[in-house]
Amino acid sequence: MLIIVILNQIFIQQELKKYTEYDTIMINKLGQIRGGIQRYSKLKLINNKKYIIVQKNINQIFEIINNYLNNNPSLIPYDRIISFYDKYNSVQSLWEQIQKANDKDNLLKLSEQVWKISNELTCLMTKIAKQKVKAFEKIIYIFSLITIIVIIIVIIIVYLLVRIGLEKSTITDPLTKLYNRLYFNNQINYLKNQYERNKKPFSAMLIDIDNFKKINDTYGHHIGDEVLKNVAKIIKTTIRKTDIACRYGGEEFIILLPETEKSKAKEIAERIRKKIESSIQYDDNPVTISAGVGEFNEKYKTIHHFIHDVDEGLYVAKRTGKNKIITV
Repeated sequence: MLIIVILNQIFIQQELKKYTEYDTIMINKLGQIRGGIQRYSKLKLINNKKYIIVQKNINQIFEIINNYLNNNPSLIPYDRIISFYDKYNSVQSLWEQIQKANDKDNLLKLSEQVWKISNELTCLMTKIAKQKVKAFEKIIYIFSLITIIVIIIVIIIVYLLVRIGLEKSTITDPLTKLYNRLYFNNQINYLKNQYERNKKPFSAMLIDIDNFKKINDTYGHHIGDEVLKNVAKIIKTTIRKTDIACRYGGEEFIILLPETEKSKAKEIAERIRKKIESSIQYDDNPVTISAGVGEFNEKYKTIHHFIHDVDEGLYVAKRTGKNKIITV
C-alpha cells in the first residue's frame, strides 16, 4: 500500500508539472514583455541604439506567446477568455504605437499604459495558473480518495477471502472436502440443543467402507484415497442440502440429518449404499458400505450415548454380512 501511495504522489507531481508548464512559461513571457517594453521606452528616450535589440526580443516573445495561444486553445479557461484577450490585444496595440511613437510625452504616456495593462495581464495569468492548480488539486484529491477507498476495499476483500479460507480449512477434511470431526461435534451439539428446546427430531448415520484395508493392501494407498474421495462425492450429491456430511475418521463417514426421522434417514442411507455399489469398482469388484442409522430421542442423555448406539448399528451391519443398513 505504501508503494502505491508513493507512486501515486510521483504521478501527481509529474502531471501537475505538465498541467502548469505552459502557464509558467506564459507568466514568464508576459513578465518579460512588461519589463522589456519599459526598457525599450527608456533606451528610445535617450536614443540608445540598444533599443533595437530589445525591440527584436519583444517581438520574438509576442510570437512565442501567440504560438502557445494558437496551439493550446485550452490554455485560457473559458470564463477568462474575454478578460485575457482584451488585455493582451491592448498590450499588443500599445506596443505597436510605442514602436511608432517619436514624441517623448506620448512615448512616456504609452509606456505607462502598457506597464499597467501588462502588469494586470501578468497578474491575471498568475490567477489563471492558481485557479488551474486548485482545480487539478481537487481532481487529484478525489482521485486519491477513490484510490485509497479501492485499496481499502481490496484489502478487506483479500482479508475476508483469507479468513474464509482459513476458517473453511479448520472445519474441512483436506482429502474428501467434507466437513471434519470438529465441525461435526459443533453441529450435533447444536441439533441436540434444538431438540431439547423445540423437540425437533434429527437422525445420524455412521458409514464405513467395507474391506477398506484390503483395498489399500491390494491396490495401494493412492487408490484407497481415490475410493475415499469417490465415496465422499456420492454422499455429497445424494444427501439433501440441509444434511451435514462429515469424515469421521479413517474410512468412516457420519451424516447428520436435521428434522429427519430414522425411517427417512434409512431411505437416504439406502440410496447412498446403492449408488456406491453401482458406481465404484476395482477389478470388477464393487466397493460397498455398511451403515448404522439412529434417531436422537429423549432416552439419550448425552451425544456420546447416541453415537455409541449408531455405532452399534454399524457393528451389527458389519458382523452380519456387510453392505447393509441397520437402524437402531
